[in-house]
Amino acid sequence: MRDLPTRRGFLTLLLAAGGAVGLVACGRATAAMRGTLGETAATSAEVAGEEGGDEPTVLFVDPAGQFSLERPQSWGQTTRGGESIRFTGRDESISVAIVKTAASPLDYGKGDAQALAAASPGYKGGGLTLVKISGRDVATVAYTWQAGPSPVTGKPVPSSANRYYIPGTAERLAVFTYSSPTRGYDPAGAVDFAKTFKWLK
Repeated sequence: MRDLPTRRGFLTLLLAAGGAVGLVACGRATAAMRGTLGETAATSAEVAGEEGGDEPTVLFVDPAGQFSLERPQSWGQTTRGGESIRFTGRDESISVAIVKTAASPLDYGKGDAQALAAASPGYKGGGLTLVKISGRDVATVAYTWQAGPSPVTGKPVPSSANRYYIPGTAERLAVFTYSSPTRGYDPAGAVDFAKTFKWLK
């Protein structure tokens, strides 16, 4: 028969077993805590993703009552000479100029190309095309240029833009331009903004 352990040896074994159990329990608690923290982080990331998205827009109505359009809520007004309105974000902009002309959108756009190139450093543009906006034949040209300086970095910003020539009544034409940095440029977004333009009279 094997000898029973002495009282001291028995206590030593008991403490060792308890320590092992404690370590296992502690390990399980740590793993559970890690799992909980991981779930919390994932949930936070999911919430952040859900909260992201396009910026809300607000309706702008021309003080003269000629037209309206939608623009991002946070953009400021920075209208320049020759424009009816300009709204600017970080490096993006929407501008509208109303011109009096009997020319068709396509003909006016072709004549405007030289002025556009002169006003846009590093201009590279394609040919004009016709698209339908609010049931009207609208001429449009896509181009790239160097905007700037950036209010954030102070450097020129490689940018892309779409310009739309939207016909109205009484020999009026709206020259609608949307521009943003090329890195994040969204042509579909340019079209969406152009579609918000409405002649009011």
